[in-house]
Amino acid sequence: MKRSSALLPLSREHHQALVAAKRIQDKAAQGQPALLDYWFSIREELADELNQHFLEEENGFGHLLTGDIKQRFESDHQTLRQLLETDQHDEIVRFAEQLRDHVRFEEREMFSWLEQKHLPTLSQQLSRR
Repeated sequence: MKRSSALLPLSREHHQALVAAKRIQDKAAQGQPALLDYWFSIREELADELNQHFLEEENGFGHLLTGDIKQRFESDHQTLRQLLETDQHDEIVRFAEQLRDHVRFEEREMFSWLEQKHLPTLSQQLSRR
């Protein structure tokens, strides 16, 4: 699917988030020590990147979202922020799954909805950043 130029930078960041989620899952398959070592080595940087990304989305177009899309968007961001604080194996795995599912939701549903309903406003809002 061709993405609007306004959303392309966020889509590129989504790709990086999917890579991070996959790496976390791969480390989990190697066992708890491998996962925890990896998690503690990347968590701070990953948290900085994701929090910046979330803020850009929330400030850039959060006010345009409505209904179930808005609820899922906000709930996912809150859950991911909370899971970034964990040091528990199962919760780290849950973080990776939640991140993957959230990116898919944004790319497949939310971004498509935004492009259909709000493309002129979206382009203007995101170009200010």
